[in-house]
Amino acid sequence: MIDELRIHGTFGPIEYYTNIAGSDVSKTIFYEETPQFVRFFSRGNEFMITENEIRYKGCGGSFCEYMFGVDKPIDDTLKKDVINRLIMFGAYISDDQVIFTDKVEGFESFYNLMLKGHAVQNYFFLVSSDYKGDYKERQKAILKVLGKFLKRTPLITEWDDVALMRSFMEALDEKDSTVFIIKLIHRDNFNLYSFYRDFYLEERGLDKEKEEFINKFVDEREIPEYQVERVKIDSMYKHPDNKTVVDEYRDILIDASGREQLKHTEMVRLKRLRTLGIRNNIPEVLFDTIDNQLLKGKKIIEGHEADYLKDARGILENLFFKDPNLKKHIIEEDIVRLLMAKHTANEKSEMGFEQILLDAGKMCDDLVRETNDFKIFEELSQILTYFDRYDNTYSLLSSVAFTEKYEITEETIRSLIGNKKEFDSLKAGLFKELFVNPMIVNKYLTSFGKKRVDTVYKGLKNIISGDASIKDLLMSLRKIGDEEKLYRIILIGLNEKIKDIYPRLETKVGREEVLSEIETELANKNVLRKVPKDIFEKAVIDIKKEAYYINHIFPKVVKSKDPKIRADFLENSGLDRFYVENLEIKYLKNKGLPYNSAEEIFVEATGAL
Repeated sequence: MIDELRIHGTFGPIEYYTNIAGSDVSKTIFYEETPQFVRFFSRGNEFMITENEIRYKGCGGSFCEYMFGVDKPIDDTLKKDVINRLIMFGAYISDDQVIFTDKVEGFESFYNLMLKGHAVQNYFFLVSSDYKGDYKERQKAILKVLGKFLKRTPLITEWDDVALMRSFMEALDEKDSTVFIIKLIHRDNFNLYSFYRDFYLEERGLDKEKEEFINKFVDEREIPEYQVERVKIDSMYKHPDNKTVVDEYRDILIDASGREQLKHTEMVRLKRLRTLGIRNNIPEVLFDTIDNQLLKGKKIIEGHEADYLKDARGILENLFFKDPNLKKHIIEEDIVRLLMAKHTANEKSEMGFEQILLDAGKMCDDLVRETNDFKIFEELSQILTYFDRYDNTYSLLSSVAFTEKYEITEETIRSLIGNKKEFDSLKAGLFKELFVNPMIVNKYLTSFGKKRVDTVYKGLKNIISGDASIKDLLMSLRKIGDEEKLYRIILIGLNEKIKDIYPRLETKVGREEVLSEIETELANKNVLRKVPKDIFEKAVIDIKKEAYYINHIFPKVVKSKDPKIRADFLENSGLDRFYVENLEIKYLKNKGLPYNSAEEIFVEATGAL
């Protein structure tokens, strides 16, 4: 007896996989094909695929995975386990309620389907039975038993149609019904997604050759730009390392969704994750997308306005006095004070300064409408230009500092030179005060990161004075990058065999033996023939520090819940804090302790940015 059937074919731009299961599979005529369409049907239900659209009628609906960044109903957004979009035929949303009707017949163009649903693959389903009542009552009943499963199942992302059908039938639990699940794949979008995903997985970025390949493919297939962006963002999000960080960022905002105010610790954790994102080369658009979804319309209350914010507000409000006797133009000293206020807000992870800018922009708009005088707008725009320079410089130097594989270019250096000149023209040494000094003392910056920041700053000074060239600075940074890459390779190699070699690391002879073994391995892989001894010794020392910390120090910290012990060790060890925190999380998981159960331990970490 046949329990399930599968039909696979192509029609127009679509590749389809139709799975049929249930009581009538072996005896029901359910399939028809002509040059104009492919049609599936059973007991008053039908689904048709044509050159440009699909048509449907009956009991069922459609579902697909939510692509990252799409607008989602707020209820789905706030439920961490809801990953799929579900639409029932003949139903619509009104005032957050699902309204059912008997109009269960319709059509959808492929363009709209891939635009509103998933860009690559979408599912439709029909439930065929001998039910004689109203469609809307039948649809309610189907949603009741299948809704939770279809909105949460990961099987559609795993491309396991057999398991999907069997789980669907178990959830439906109707022995006399026949079920059709039709998967529609847009071939061009699928290929684009595959290209981008595979290219991105290699280096978490696209080189010029791969970018040109994708652009050529997009042009030849005439794929809409909006779809291209959806595919890029979703595939970047799906990278395992990106997804872990971005999901944690999202979960913090979801947990705060019921409140008007974000806690300071939450703001700092969000900033830490963005810093980790810079280091891991995670595109900021992933974090910005979540901010737009979950912070939209939310008023962040900072409580009592700090003195530095009052000072900034007072400076900007001077622009809007109508009485010429009260108004004064903003001078260079005022701009420095504003920049320092923006910097302080950035360091403290406070939103107050951005709110002041929004208020100033609104006041400017109101005044321009009232007086039709655009001079105030021009003056405010000149001030905002300095803030744009601040953001640009902060972003560039953060990338240099925290991203191991960041490729600094001549254009980047020229931009930094221009910004340094502008800031230092306002106040001698302002560039160093705003950007270099705070970055050097950032507790999450590795020794190699500090070396890069120091090299960039000294290089910029030498280029401006004429004592060095941009190429000299690029060569110095590449040398640091090569050293860091080699250090990481050695560290990974030591970690992989730590149980076997750890006792030998205690003696000079033993370390020389291990060094010789690693050199042999790297030579066999055509990586390197001679390992610099200083880099090897640094890796050995760090390995021993990590082992001592996670086996001796951290268990005491967990038991005593005293963050000072942890802070003292990390302050003096010079270890990579992001890496150490990953070790801590693994330790807590192995002991069955959730991360947030030890949140008081990490108070020092969250306040350290």
